[in-house]
Amino acid sequence: MIARLEDRVILITGAGGGIGRTTALLASSLGATIAGIDIDEEGLNLTIDAVRQGGGRIEGTVTDVTDTTALRTSIGALVDHLGPLDGVFANAAILPPPVPVGILDRTGWDRVLDVNLTGAVFTLVSALAHVVDGGAMLINGSSMAIRPRDQRLAYVAAKGGLHAAARALALELAPRRIRVNVIAPGLTDTPMVRSIPGHIESGLPDVPLGELVPAEEVAALAIHLLSDHARHVTGATFSIDGGRTVS
Repeated sequence: MIARLEDRVILITGAGGGIGRTTALLASSLGATIAGIDIDEEGLNLTIDAVRQGGGRIEGTVTDVTDTTALRTSIGALVDHLGPLDGVFANAAILPPPVPVGILDRTGWDRVLDVNLTGAVFTLVSALAHVVDGGAMLINGSSMAIRPRDQRLAYVAAKGGLHAAARALALELAPRRIRVNVIAPGLTDTPMVRSIPGHIESGLPDVPLGELVPAEEVAALAIHLLSDHARHVTGATFSIDGGRTVS
């Protein structure tokens, strides 16, 4: 069965590239209206252009997810324009280069947690008042929250916190039948992953299938979890990592 998303409004943060853009394009092709948020104006505009060229409907706003006030305002403005939200994909994240714990500084730690943990959680919190009962919320977690890599303490802590937060939210929002799930990608073929020198080369030996995960596969899983085909799935984490977390 192919998920259909006609008459659905899906909010996606980090929509300006990588998994966010790929998910926006796929969701739009299946009938969804996209509300896009990204700090990268150029990337967001490229996503908007691509969706519209494909005949889809999208509106976007340039917002830093770490600015909670601006985030709430931006989501409200998008909803005023597009209508209530049927789905929310808290996808915005940063992936810093590896940092040995002995030289980890507070500034670097705070930035990673502000974007990857607090920004994602408050995306869901800020959107909640606009989400229809029976809607879906999705968090982009990480295989590193399940099987850490060394010198990524802040990233692992942030993504691990998201995995736990999703379970807590799934319980709290169940009375409204709002589902909350996590996808946990491994090494995914995105510009962010490719931008870190040595990240792929050092990680790929631990991937049993031996190759990067296409962003299109991650997007397909995200769409399934945001659709009615997964209406009894909540509080769950889905690995898509080529087998990296098998052992």
